[in-house]
Amino acid sequence: MKITFYTLVLCLLGWNCQASLRALRIDPSYFYKLYPGLSTDLIIDDVISSAKEAGVNTLYLYAYSPVHGAFYKTDYPLTEIEATYGEGQVFLKLLAKAKGVGLKVVAVIPANDFRQVWLTNPSWRSKKADGSDYKPFERSHLLSAWHPAYRIWFKGFISDLLKRLPGIYALELVEPTVDCFWTGEPDYNTVVTSEFFKRYPQGKLGDTDWKKVRALGITQLVSIMATLAHQAKILSGVVQTWPAQSDGNLHSSDFIRNQVGFDFDGILNLKGLEKVDLIAGEFLWQQWLAEYGNINFTPSWTTKAANKFISFVGKRATPILHVEISPWSGQTSTVTPTVDEFKNTLKVIRNMGVGIDVYDQSQIQTRDAWSALSIWNTPLTDNTTSEE
Repeated sequence: MKITFYTLVLCLLGWNCQASLRALRIDPSYFYKLYPGLSTDLIIDDVISSAKEAGVNTLYLYAYSPVHGAFYKTDYPLTEIEATYGEGQVFLKLLAKAKGVGLKVVAVIPANDFRQVWLTNPSWRSKKADGSDYKPFERSHLLSAWHPAYRIWFKGFISDLLKRLPGIYALELVEPTVDCFWTGEPDYNTVVTSEFFKRYPQGKLGDTDWKKVRALGITQLVSIMATLAHQAKILSGVVQTWPAQSDGNLHSSDFIRNQVGFDFDGILNLKGLEKVDLIAGEFLWQQWLAEYGNINFTPSWTTKAANKFISFVGKRATPILHVEISPWSGQTSTVTPTVDEFKNTLKVIRNMGVGIDVYDQSQIQTRDAWSALSIWNTPLTDNTTSEE
């Protein structure tokens, strides 16, 4: 990990700056299904005690859901509060309980997907070339990262959140994306096209330079978040999928920038207060097995991908390896990892010297996979293979 001035300050303030993060993602919207009829206090007790017993030391706790709204009370304009757990301040209650037993909490928020903002401000939306809204999923409400009015709202949203959620360890943007299906349809918001021609007067919409510009909008949202996090003396983070090719190799950062609109390299090169401290790459062997249907993708593939990612990040940030027990549907099949396969995924990356981030508590609970997490803190012995 590169110890920047900002992370050094946090270390001196008592934050753990070693790469020993063992994190579990928690989305309170799943509590309805997991704990029908159970009181919030009892739910929190179960969540925290289960995580602590499994060796978790950090919670990636979803603070704001694009679908459900805030899991804390806020009156910031154009926000929504989740009807039960948000009104009941579940985030703050989980935060207090977690800190009481020595767990750090990262608040997870969207970057450019906010339902009420999208409904209220049509001109802020991500657009297609014909001017229609880019809406890749029924429940997605993607906004244009370049729109100046949206950026002002976004900056105010984060400032409000940081005041209402004191004591968090870090703030993370979850999967900021421009182009969900790599089709080149978004973002033709007039603000983006104007910015493009300002930079490339002889450019052509849809070309590589245009793709660089639309990705730069996301990078600048990340920089806004990181600056505000550092000013609040907490860490900043971002998580995104790093796609694989059919032969098992990872796509390049430039390819991801041009297809997805997320620029790993550009984000890692941010400087000063804008710098990201924690960057999580999502490496899901089941995703690419389902997509390509070949034998290149097994739990052991995660090691290959992780080594490439760690080398790419270098000393620019702390790399986090995001893995999942989630089933995945692709072009060739649906792949549902067994608990043993999930355990092996953790086993092959546990001694790589970086943090591990697991998605998520609801699936671990439903699949009764808590015991699998025990492997991530178990040292590899001389007579233990990398994948059993």
